[in-house]
Formats: sequence, structure tokens, C-alpha cells
Amino acid sequence: MFKNIYAKMCNNKIFDVYNIEPVPEDYFLVDDNIFCIADGVTRDTIEGKAVPYPKTKEEVVEWKKMYPNPSGAYESAKICGDNFVKYAKKMKKINEEEILKVVKKVNSDILEINKDRKIDYLAEDLYGCVAVGGYITGNELYCFSIGDSHIIALNENLEIKYSTINNHEPFETYLDQIYTKQNKFDWYEGKDRAMVRRDFRNKPHTLYNGKDISFGVLTGEKEAEYYIVTYKWNLEDIKYICAYSDGCEPFFKTKENIQKIIENPSIIEKEGKERTLVIYKKI
Repeated sequence: MFKNIYAKMCNNKIFDVYNIEPVPEDYFLVDDNIFCIADGVTRDTIEGKAVPYPKTKEEVVEWKKMYPNPSGAYESAKICGDNFVKYAKKMKKINEEEILKVVKKVNSDILEINKDRKIDYLAEDLYGCVAVGGYITGNELYCFSIGDSHIIALNENLEIKYSTINNHEPFETYLDQIYTKQNKFDWYEGKDRAMVRRDFRNKPHTLYNGKDISFGVLTGEKEAEYYIVTYKWNLEDIKYICAYSDGCEPFFKTKENIQKIIENPSIIEKEGKERTLVIYKKI
């Protein structure tokens, strides 16, 4: 039997430093043996400019003033988290096929907040999120992933026995190692951000040398379904299940870091950008 022992979303630390309420984009929901973490995709400012992470109080104040609030990124993440748990609780069978159906329905729900919007891929981009979620039943975990949030399963020695994939990696590799060597590219140029979102997000037929170089986000678009990956993991030799948004990645880079976070998960609360962590332990 697995028990949830930690579940928390932490703000970008810079906002806590200056006691300024941020605009959240992560969302999670844990309901006994069902969980979901959704990370809303960062938006441009209301003027369509890129949003760097603020480093000073003045930058924090300006960020808060110019960032869309309420955030459609957060709204999509909340729809994902709430509805995945709601639909998963109603599953008559627990298997990968049913998990996939649930996530497809969640994606359709997100479409409702994107209907009839005029998208320019900058100030008005599609609301969307990446996510992971799962259903623990007996000694099995049925779960899904899309994007760069993660679920990992650890054995007694804190070795990673299972891990979800990051379907953003092929695009990131292509962008860094190929595209930017052949083309001028500056993320702070609106035309380049628009190009990435228009030509690579939820575009399954975008290939380079026959290989996928696109990435997936739950936006309500039918094409997003291509990027949903489902898993069935045997938990017989598993001690911990950890699910987290990409802001927690530094805490899971090494076995030493993993041991620290298992022993004291509250260390994520001390530093970092927005991050969410859920941990289950076999008892």
C-alpha cells in the first residue's frame, strides 16, 4: 500500500523574498491513490513580450503588472488536475487504455477556454499545460505524461526503476544543435517565439531527417493527443513514487540529491522557480 507523504506547490522564490503574491501556473490535486500535476505554459506579457524570470524587486513589481492575471496558463492547469482526478475516480476499468481516454477528455475540456480566441502566438497564445498523473492500485501504477513534468519510481536503494519521458527533449535538441546553427534565433524576438509555437507545438508531422522534432502541450487541439504517453509500472520492488513539475528537476539530478529530498522534501521550499512535488511511500 502506498501513502501520500508530501504534496506542495511552491512559488518562484523571488516573490516570497519580496512578499509579493505571484500569478501561479502550476496546479496539483491528490485524492488518496490518484494524483495529477499540471504545469501551465508560461505566457508572454499583455504586450506580447517574452517573460524572463525577475531577479530584483523592481523586476518583480513590473512582472506582476505586465503578466496576464488571472492566468489562462493556470486555468488550463487547474482544469487538467481537477478533471483528471474526477474522471479517473469514475473509471470502471483501470488500465492504460482508460487512462488515455481520461487524458483525451481532459484535453477536450481545455479546448473550452480556447474557443473563438484570436491567436497571434504572442500576447494571445493558446492556453495550455504539460502534465503527469497516475492511479495507484495494489502493486501497479497506471500513469501518463505529456511534456517535461515527471514521474519516477524508486526502489529501496533510491535507484530510479521507472521514469516517464520528456517529449520536449527532441525539439530542444533540434533547436539547440541544429536550428540555431542554421538560422538567426532570439527567444526575445516575437517572430521567433511565434514560430516555435506555431510550427512545432502539437505538430506531429514536423520532422527533421525523418525524426520527430515537435513537442506536445494540452491545449484542446486534437493533435495534442499524439504526445500523450501512458505507462503501467509494477510496484512490487518500489518504495517511493515521486511526481514533479520541471521546476523540481535540480532536486532529482543525482542520487545524492534524491536521498536529500526523500529524507526532507521540504527543502524544495527554500529555493527555485515555481515547482510542485508529490511523493508517495510504500507502507
